Amino acid sequence: MRYRKSITLAICLLWLISACANTFASELSVSAGSTAVQTGDTVEVSVTVTGKEMAVAEGVFDYDPALLTYKESDGGAADGFINLISAEKNGSSTLMCKIVFEAIGSGEAVVNVSIERILNYDGDQLDGAKGSTTVSVSAAPVEATPTPVPVDYSKTGVKAQNITDAPSEMYIWRSLENVTIPSKYEETETTYHDETVMGAVIKDSNAPELLYLSDAAGENAAYYIYDRASDTLYPYRTISSVLKAYILLQPDSGVQIPAGFTQSSLTVGEKEITAWKSQDAQGDVYLVYGRDPQGEIGFFAYDPEGESVQRYATLPARPVLPELTPSPTNAPVEEAPVEKPAVEDQSNALVHIGEDAVTLQKMVFWGICGFAALMFVLFLVSVISHAIEKKQRRRRAAERRAARDAMKRQGLDG
Repeated sequence: MRYRKSITLAICLLWLISACANTFASELSVSAGSTAVQTGDTVEVSVTVTGKEMAVAEGVFDYDPALLTYKESDGGAADGFINLISAEKNGSSTLMCKIVFEAIGSGEAVVNVSIERILNYDGDQLDGAKGSTTVSVSAAPVEATPTPVPVDYSKTGVKAQNITDAPSEMYIWRSLENVTIPSKYEETETTYHDETVMGAVIKDSNAPELLYLSDAAGENAAYYIYDRASDTLYPYRTISSVLKAYILLQPDSGVQIPAGFTQSSLTVGEKEITAWKSQDAQGDVYLVYGRDPQGEIGFFAYDPEGESVQRYATLPARPVLPELTPSPTNAPVEEAPVEKPAVEDQSNALVHIGEDAVTLQKMVFWGICGFAALMFVLFLVSVISHAIEKKQRRRRAAERRAARDAMKRQGLDG
């Protein structure tokens, strides 16, 4: 009788131990959506933790960076870390996440997952678990790149006539596909010598019409300005001054060249442009003929050293700069007064160039200040929003811990 009681007691103890072990046990499943992929393919790995009334599961994972590269994740994972949280009351029996990789190298890619800490809803710690999955990555087949058939624009294009500065026979392209359209211009269908081609225009403006030309092999391709009145083509070129861009034009026979200027050439940005040159007491003066952003066409004074452009008006002669002669020792030096040349009215210019400073118009200045203030406000709002969100996360975590501690104390008091 005595031995029978001892055996019964031992069986009861074994049953309680088994029940406690089952209560705090957990399992981990790691699987890949496809176990055989090619380089460049996406690899999706699912991580599933099962247990009783789980609230939090934390762990890590690793992989071979020569074979896989981390792309994104869903459900509480980041690159190398796993943090799964249950939003259900009394916890959850299943916590899972998905990790997405890109296969970048050939070989056996192993993803190892280790769940190191699991807490149930009561705050009790469950056993951790480990798991892994293997994905076989093979090299993607290399497709033979077909040799492109060279385009003969002498057959597909339209032969251009009356061209200025043409390196060879040039042909107008019928299509502007894969060709960058200049700023503010848009593609349009037009005609050239009764042939349909694609050109670029700025609608409802006096901006010149552009056609795209190249030689028969497609070399020396560039936009050309098409002057329909004279049936001529010449290179489309621009010069810039601070924030403005000017389109260079060729004056027709009705345009009068300013007195004292003769046609010349000028190199701007490694390209040679047509200019008109004169000289005064201080050196060379250059004029260019073109169209400003407001649509005004005429001559503009160009400064090669400062790369600045100004509307041309009849300028007064600049005086010869005086040369100072050496003065006797200890004798005071008197500088000859230099008369300031008249400065053209620049009230309509975007930038005023004065003797001591460069001043932006008030509208541009306040616009820049407003933009800077807006960016600062957006940055400040982002920082405050991030701080509030972080504070709310801490408060929710504290509430959960307080709830768990309260439940524990109720269990102890009971």
